[in-house]
Amino acid sequence: MRAWICKKWGGPNDLSLGDLTEPVCTDRSVKIRADAWGVNFADLVLIAGQYQARPSFPFAPGMEVSGVVVETSPDVAEISVGDKVAAYVEFNGYADLVVAPVSNVARIPKNFPCTDAAAFPVPFATASLAIERANLQADEYVLIGGAGGAVGLACVQLAKLRGAKIVAATSSTEKTHLARESGADFIVSSHSNTLVSDIKQIISKGVDVVFDPIGGSFFEETLKALRFSGRMVTLGFTSGTIPSAKVNQILVRHISVIGSSLGLACHENPEYVARLWPRLGNQLSKGEISPCVSKILSFKELPNALTMLASRSIAGRIVLI
Repeated sequence: MRAWICKKWGGPNDLSLGDLTEPVCTDRSVKIRADAWGVNFADLVLIAGQYQARPSFPFAPGMEVSGVVVETSPDVAEISVGDKVAAYVEFNGYADLVVAPVSNVARIPKNFPCTDAAAFPVPFATASLAIERANLQADEYVLIGGAGGAVGLACVQLAKLRGAKIVAATSSTEKTHLARESGADFIVSSHSNTLVSDIKQIISKGVDVVFDPIGGSFFEETLKALRFSGRMVTLGFTSGTIPSAKVNQILVRHISVIGSSLGLACHENPEYVARLWPRLGNQLSKGEISPCVSKILSFKELPNALTMLASRSIAGRIVLI
């Protein structure tokens, strides 16, 4: 079976295109013949050996696929052979055949583009989980970091459907355009030297919620932009720096700092994650949410796609076919 193979921890150019043994359906799983693959920043963290999962070598990276179900385990009734689906997997996604837990699989309309389907599971499930963790309410002000990236744009779209007022932090003109198209009400520069005051010019009391996939100084600064009793939801550390928080400030301002991880939620509470998919799949098919696919490349161009993602030069999603 054709697959991109990781044989040692490293970067995109350490991957090789070769053959892996065809995966086997285990309990509560489906086998998918992949038609398209989403490219994620977490793939870079995984192949560097810095992800929470550390598979044994050799393995295929890749976390997001769309395709057609060709086999199900006997205990699966909700998905059938022949169904078009999109799925999240922890790894082993960049392959022609992918086995996914049925709790991580969303049914997709047959006429829906495979490229959009492949760009859907990770960002929108991540964003949906984060919004639930934050208990985001209509008319609240929410600051979204990395709002021109995959997860950030999904947060913008889903927060907009909740009726929130969205302040998008972006780093380029192209990313600003995508954030506005996705529903952002206000824009601030994530590189601003006066980020907190920029935010408070929009909402003087501070924002109700921050969604932060960046970490580093962005977390430390935007924590100051929360109102009394505000909520910070940390989604990851694309900056490469894990931040710290002054606990006395959390205490006296009644701030909540909340972690939200799709991968860990799939392990610890798969039934909850499974309940996300019908609603998200319905929103996708109705056009209420839409992955922002900006570049489609050949499957053979994975190292190039990951290099572009690492450079942060791409707004929206990269998909392989």
